[in-house]
Amino acid sequence: MKKVLHVLHELKYSGAEIMYAGAASVFQERGYELYVVNSAARLGEYAIHFEKAGYKVLHWPYPKGILERWKYYANVIKFIKSEHIDVIHVHDSGLKWGMSYCAWRAGIKVVYTCHNCFPIRWFSRPYQIYLRYTAKHIFGCKIQSISNSVYNNELHRFYNRTTLINNWYNNRRFFPATEEEKQMVRKGLGILNQTLVLISVGGCSLIKQHTEIIKALSEVIKAQPDVLYLHLGEGSLLDEEVKLAQSLGVSDHIRFLGNKDDVRRFLIAADIYLMTSQFEGISITTIEAMACRIPAILYDVPGLRDFNSQQECAMLIEADHHILAKSILSLYSNKSYAERLKNDAYKRVNTIYNMDVNVGKIVELYKK
Repeated sequence: MKKVLHVLHELKYSGAEIMYAGAASVFQERGYELYVVNSAARLGEYAIHFEKAGYKVLHWPYPKGILERWKYYANVIKFIKSEHIDVIHVHDSGLKWGMSYCAWRAGIKVVYTCHNCFPIRWFSRPYQIYLRYTAKHIFGCKIQSISNSVYNNELHRFYNRTTLINNWYNNRRFFPATEEEKQMVRKGLGILNQTLVLISVGGCSLIKQHTEIIKALSEVIKAQPDVLYLHLGEGSLLDEEVKLAQSLGVSDHIRFLGNKDDVRRFLIAADIYLMTSQFEGISITTIEAMACRIPAILYDVPGLRDFNSQQECAMLIEADHHILAKSILSLYSNKSYAERLKNDAYKRVNTIYNMDVNVGKIVELYKK
C-alpha cells in the first residue's frame, strides 16, 4: 500500500477539495492510503468529507515567520519519514516550493498541481519563475496543470512546461435526470414546472462575480416574470450580494441556499446554469452541470472558454450583465439550440473529464 500526502489550504467547498474527496475510492482501489493537510489557520468545513472518504486529516497551519517555517518543514520531513509517505501532492500554491524541499530532503516523490490562472503583479513574476524552476529542476517536483488554459498560462507566463492532466467529476454523483425526476424534484422544492430556473454554484467572491447574475436577473424579470435564481455557495461577499438583490428588488426571485452536499438535486431542477467568473482553472461545477445535461452560459474567460475548444458545448458570451440577460432569454426560448448544447457538453465531459481515466493518469505521474 502506497501513501500519498495531499497538501491544501483551507478544506472548503471548492473544486480541488470536492474532486479529490470524491475520487478517494478510486485512489484507494489503486492501492493508495490517503492523507490530507489543511495548511490554513482555520480547519475548513469540508474536512469532515475527507474523513468520511477515508483520508487522515491533518491540521498543520503554515506559520508566518521565517524561523518558524523552517521548523515547520523539519516537522514535515520527520512526519514523512515516520509515516513512510511515498508521495507529496501539493495543491496549495504557497507551499509548492517548501513541500518540494521537504520531499527532496526525505527522498520521496512530489507533485504540484496548478489549479488556476491567477493574475500576478509584474514584480512578482521573476520570483514565481524562480520558485517553479528550482522546485522542478533541483527538488524534482513534477508540475501538473488541470486544463489547456492553465497549461498555457504556466508556459507563457512562467516558462514552465507542465504535464496536462484534466480535472474530473464524480460520475457516480452527477448524471442526467429523467423528466419525471426533474418534475418530482421541482415539486419538492416548491418550484412550478413553468418557472424559468437559473442556477450558479460557487463561493461568493470577486472572482466568481455573482453580482453579474443578480444584475442580469433584474432585466430578465421584465421579459420573464416567472423566474427563479438558485444561488448555491457562501463566502465573504454573500452579504453584499444579498444587499444588491434587495436594492434591485429581485430578492423574491432568488434563493440564497448556502453550501449544499446534494448539489445534483438543485442542478436537475434548473433550466440554465450560469458561470460569470473573471477567470478559472477549469470549473468543476460547470462540468457537473454539463454531466446533468443542464445547458450553460459562461463568460468568455480563461478556464471557461476551454469548454468550447473543440465544439460548442456552452453559450460563451462577453463578460457583461446586459448581454447575460439577453442570452438567458435567448437560450430559454431556443429549445433546439439548448438541446444541442446539452448533448455536445454531455459527450465532452464524459470523454475529457472522466474520473477513472484521469485519476489513472495522476497515479502514473506519482510513479514517474
